Formats: sequence, C-alpha cells, structure tokens
Amino acid sequence: MNKQNKHYQQLTRNLRYQISALRKAGMSVRGIAEIVGVHFSTVSRELNRNMTESGYSSSDAQQLCQLRKQTARKAHKRTVKTDQIIRESLYLGWSPETISQRLKLEYKKGGHLSHSIIYRRIVEDRQQGGHLHYHLPRFGKTRWKGGKRNKKAGVRLIPNRVDILQRPVVVDERKRLGDWEGDTVHGQNAHLVTLVDRTSRFTLVQRVFSKTKEEVANAMIDMFSKVHSVLTVTLDNGGEFADHVRVACKTGAMIFFAKPYASWQRGTNENTNGRIRRFWPKKFDMATLTDEDIEGRILLLNLTPRKVLGGLTPLEVFTGRRVALIP
Repeated sequence: MNKQNKHYQQLTRNLRYQISALRKAGMSVRGIAEIVGVHFSTVSRELNRNMTESGYSSSDAQQLCQLRKQTARKAHKRTVKTDQIIRESLYLGWSPETISQRLKLEYKKGGHLSHSIIYRRIVEDRQQGGHLHYHLPRFGKTRWKGGKRNKKAGVRLIPNRVDILQRPVVVDERKRLGDWEGDTVHGQNAHLVTLVDRTSRFTLVQRVFSKTKEEVANAMIDMFSKVHSVLTVTLDNGGEFADHVRVACKTGAMIFFAKPYASWQRGTNENTNGRIRRFWPKKFDMATLTDEDIEGRILLLNLTPRKVLGGLTPLEVFTGRRVALIP
C-alpha cells in the first residue's frame, strides 16, 4: 500500500486507470485514495471534473484533461499581439524588465508576462535566425578596463566649487522633484548638455557647438526655464561647468559637484547618458542632427518605462499624468 504524497502531483494516465478500475469495483473515495497514494480530495476532484453521463472513464478523463490544458488562459499568453508588443518595444529600446512591468500596468487583457519569459522568446527568435537580441539595451557592451587617475582632476578649473558632501541629505532620498544631475555628452563637432531629475528620471537635453562655460551655462539656464521645479543640481568637474554661479543666480538652484571620477555620485545622469549613447554613439557627428531629431529622441527616452519607476515613464512621474503606450 502506497503512502499518501504530501506534495501536489498531477494525475497520470496510469493513475486514472487505477481510479477507474477501483471505482468500478465499488471502492470508496477514501479507499481509492489510500491505494493510489494521493489525497482523497484529489480523487474526489478528479471524479467531479471528469465524470460523464456514462460514468468515469480513464480515457475520457485523460482527453478532458488535455483539452483543459490547451484552452487554459496560461496556454494563450503567447499570442500574435503579445509577440508584436515585445518586438515593437525592443525596437524602442525597452528592456525585457520594463516591457514586463508596462504590460502589467496597461495590458490587463493579455495576462502578465515575466521578464524571463520575454528573454526566452528573444532566445527562441535568435535560434530561429531572428535579430531581436540586437535590440537588447546592453547588447555588445564592454566594460572600461580602468587605470590610474588624478584624484583632483578638474577641481581647480571650477571657482567657488561646493562639494557634494555639503548637499542636503533630502536629495539622497529621491522623494521630491527638482533635484537634478548634469553632464555633457561629447560628439563630433557638437555636444549635448544633459540634465536629469533624480526622482522621476525626466531628462532635458540641449545641443551646444562648443563647450565653453558661457555656452553650457546658457543651455542649462534655457532648459531649466521650461520646468516647474529646480532645487539642486549636481554636476561633474568638467571645466564647461565653471560658470555655475551664473546658473545658480538665474535659476535659484543650489549647485554641487561630485568627487572627481566618482561617477556613482551622479549615477542617474550616467545611466541616462548611456541610454542617449544608444541613439548617438561615440564619434557621431552631432552637428548633423536637426533640433527635431534631438527633441524626438529625448521624448522617446522620457516615454520609455523604467524598472526603477515600477513600469511608469519619466514623463508620467514628472508630470503626474498617465499616458497609453500599448495599443
């Protein structure tokens, strides 16, 4: 006599045959369960679900079980629609994690797809000769090898520099809008000045054709005039930010500088610059871009769901308004 299993297991064809034979022999539900080695509720549920007008048959029960598996909601998670959403989202630069979170927020009728399932579909596509994996945000990235650095690099170029250690502690909490990080993205013949809100990840970008402190300061003042909250700004130690006092006077912001080569102190900005590099890689001639090209790409960036934001976009968090992204 078999002992009852403590862990759940699905009934097999052989177990159903035993249940059918014992049932025809007039055995009780508890007696059948004791012999087969399952809980009596398993036998009771099996009889209730698969009983037909002619009684319980192991072959009929097996067919009904297979039919339920084929028509279950889980079996239909892979649809033409979800495959299309995954494909188009990858083309937009979304990661599998953000695709999963955005589906959970917005695409209720399609069921939730975990990021591991999305990765699995990308692998299947690659095995079949597809190219979806080329659109993964981190595809082909290599790590910087490191080397010796000057710990005081850039510091002497910035008069009236205020160190990040003097920045209010509330900035680290990321609970309010208006705490920004700033940097420049270098290109051929032109550069981008980038500003990122620490809480919402909302990004402002403006092109400059030279990295003089006057032109970079003018770009920052112009961008900050378009948003509703500027409380603090944390910059790196590039000489292009040497006119920071004028920016502070025009915007009312407190401006601080990270430690040299401590990029993690401006991690939000560094991450955003990496995303911008997906649009325009190093040595790209940014002078060839139109203002519309830049505005369109940055809008796309601000409409990209973020894992850190629970699937929301920077624009939604910064403005407090939801938008529909999945048709």
